[in-house]
Amino acid sequence: MILNQNMSFHHIGCLTDNMEESILGYKDGLGFRNISPVFSIADQQVKVCFIETGPGAFLELVQPTGDNAVLKKILKSRNPYYHIGYLVSNIEECISRMQDEGGYLVNKFRSEAFEHKWCAFLYTKEMHLIELIER
Repeated sequence: MILNQNMSFHHIGCLTDNMEESILGYKDGLGFRNISPVFSIADQQVKVCFIETGPGAFLELVQPTGDNAVLKKILKSRNPYYHIGYLVSNIEECISRMQDEGGYLVNKFRSEAFEHKWCAFLYTKEMHLIELIER
C-alpha cells in the first residue's frame, strides 16, 4: 500500500486490561502530560484514551469492555500493540484503494473519540490492522 498526501499517521493502538493503571504509568512513569479523557465506544465494546507522545503522534490505549472476545484474546497473547491509525481526507477512497490492493474491510463506524466522524478497520493483505479516521 502506498501512502499519499491525503493520509497522515495519527496513532498506534495498544491494548490494556486496566486503563487507569496504564494512564498512570505513562503519566508518572514516563512523564507524558497531554492525555485525553477516556472515551467509551459502545459499538466497539472498548474504552480508549490518547496519549500524545510527540507533535501529532499518539498512543491509543484500548481497554476491551463487555464481551469483546477478539480483543481480550489479543491481550492475552501479550502482544498489546495491534493497529496503526491514520487520518484520511476521503475515507471511502482509502477503503476502496486498500481493498484494490488485497485488503479487506473489518468494520466501519462512527467514533465518539473522533467527534462521531467515520472510522474503519481494515486488514492489509499482509494482515496488518489499519484504522482509518476521517478528518
